[in-house]
Amino acid sequence: MTISVWRYSHLVLAISSFLLIALASITGIILAFEPVSLKTLPYKVDNFNQITLAETLPVLKKNFEEITDLTVDHNQFVVVKGINTKGDDVTVYVDPSTGKTLGVPEKQSEFFQWVTSFHRSLFLNELGRFFVGLTAFLLLLITVSGIALIIQRQRGIKRFFTKIIRENFFQYYHVTLGRILLIPILIITISGTYLSLVRFKIIPEHKVSSKVDLDSIKSDPKKKLTDFAVFKNTSLAEVNQIEFPFSEDVEDYYTIKLKDRELTVNQITGDILTEALYPTTVLLTELSLDLHTGRTN
Repeated sequence: MTISVWRYSHLVLAISSFLLIALASITGIILAFEPVSLKTLPYKVDNFNQITLAETLPVLKKNFEEITDLTVDHNQFVVVKGINTKGDDVTVYVDPSTGKTLGVPEKQSEFFQWVTSFHRSLFLNELGRFFVGLTAFLLLLITVSGIALIIQRQRGIKRFFTKIIRENFFQYYHVTLGRILLIPILIITISGTYLSLVRFKIIPEHKVSSKVDLDSIKSDPKKKLTDFAVFKNTSLAEVNQIEFPFSEDVEDYYTIKLKDRELTVNQITGDILTEALYPTTVLLTELSLDLHTGRTN
């Protein structure tokens, strides 16, 4: 009886969601080539993990009239937004060791934009996003029911990966490929389901906001960027984004968004003004995006 329940559940789920799963799978395979192609671009420096903010920020400030924003993307390419020495507004890839401009970020190709939109929403906006999220959840249920069937077939979880008795061609390869692809499918379905829950605010998305007490900001002792303790102890590999002060006034400060927290730093003394850890939901969302898209290093 138990076997029948799992078998019919597995079959009904597969039949009911076959088309959406096929479309999501095909577009997902296509999109998998984008992060791979981006990683081949020559904008990452060899010693990236060893470079600290105390080393790179002074160099960058010498090569730009003004910097408003520095971003480290998922390929560990450093992107600077600001004004160059010619007075032009620029958004460029830079070498964090020398400040040299390496290239200009390009927009996502129209083809990948089209595939991304279709993969996320089937061109049906929020309704499409709901169906795609539901498809991810159904595939997760199919995977779970498939695991149960294999355990029943192999007569125990300890024999999950033992040799399969070959009864017919399709059944044999269905079970074999299912076992081989089990982990990737679980990762894709769990992360996809989680991202959908965040999208529809079933899992609340918390945003960190730093409240700086402007009256308590000190203007001395004045230090060089190279002497800021927080900059010396923070590597570029830990950084997502740095927002630079708008002016040289003491009330303006650095906002540094790291992998797990957000800091505000006094631009004159180097003191940490505020420090806020990201909540677990934010970290799980980033992890899910990394796993689902393959964008992580």
